[in-house]
Amino acid sequence: MKIPEQIKDFLYFTKGERNGIRLLILLILLVILSSLLYRNFSPKTTTNYINFQKEIAEFENSLQKSKNAPYQNRLNKFIENRYDSLDLFYFDPNNTSNNSFKKLGLTDKQISTINNYLNKGGRFYVKDDFRKIYGIRNYQYLKLKPFLLLADRINSKKRNNTNTFEDTPFSPDSLFYFDPNTIPHEKWTILGLKEKQIKTIKNYLNKGGVFYNKEDFKKIYGITDTEYDRLEPFIKIEKKEDRISDKKIIYIELNSTSIQELIQINGIGNYLAKSIINYREKLGGFTKKKQLLEINNFRDNTFQKISPQLIVDTKKIKKLNLNFSEINDLVTHPYLNYHQAKAIVQHRTDNGPYQSVNTLLESKIIPAGTFNKLKPYLTIK
Repeated sequence: MKIPEQIKDFLYFTKGERNGIRLLILLILLVILSSLLYRNFSPKTTTNYINFQKEIAEFENSLQKSKNAPYQNRLNKFIENRYDSLDLFYFDPNNTSNNSFKKLGLTDKQISTINNYLNKGGRFYVKDDFRKIYGIRNYQYLKLKPFLLLADRINSKKRNNTNTFEDTPFSPDSLFYFDPNTIPHEKWTILGLKEKQIKTIKNYLNKGGVFYNKEDFKKIYGITDTEYDRLEPFIKIEKKEDRISDKKIIYIELNSTSIQELIQINGIGNYLAKSIINYREKLGGFTKKKQLLEINNFRDNTFQKISPQLIVDTKKIKKLNLNFSEINDLVTHPYLNYHQAKAIVQHRTDNGPYQSVNTLLESKIIPAGTFNKLKPYLTIK
């Protein structure tokens, strides 16, 4: 198909026209490319409204304060009048009851905040600690401050080895002389100790621990330096001879005694008494007093202290019959393990009844050290 001459003439360009078209296309491409580059690489500018928003917030707050001012004035006046009518009393916020807090004018929410603080391990040491509780108003603190049984401040240096608290208005019942070896539970509470601290002290005493001097009390886990400094001037530990001078010395026979009898000995608590009885049952009885040191956590100083009051009757020992005891009977004894118990029974099966307990040593069924400890508990009859 031939193209008409008119159209052919219309589409025909001279060399100069063709060069012009090429230049025009190039310019168009450059304009498009420069537009894209400018859009991607030019710095973006954003309008900052932060300062403007702050100004708006400040303006709104000023309006709100102006609206609330009459209410706040009335509230403060109400609190002042309320405290003027209260019959305030001395209190230690570390151990004050909720009912007492209410009598002191605190709200349920404030009391709940204080309890949460204490339950999480917090403690009030100085008066200013109470002021820091969230929700305690300044006017409340100023009214209650004279009645707080807390120190005004803590002096970092001891003066004449006495109380490290200055200007401490403790009531007469708050601090008193005490012996940590004999003080009852309720007295610890009055001294301001927590239940967890009291339990730690009781566990120490029940396991045979003794406070021989003031420094021993400081070593108790959970007693802080601040608490020790507060209580140290009031610690009065009786000497050992003073504690037993007015008491009749009790003698205990280890193989027939009970827990109730054991705890009568100074230095043996309920926990240690149970441990002694349990170990006696496993052994079959004690052959000598020093076997007490085989009990877990039985201290040597405790043994030295109570040993003069102990008696051992070896006639009351329960013995193991080598010719009738089975593996389960033997393995329960503290001096034998499973392999040794099995070897004893196997030797009897292979060679017949034992003629002497010394066979265990002669046949090398158990080591000499084990045999010497075990021999008093063995029989063939």
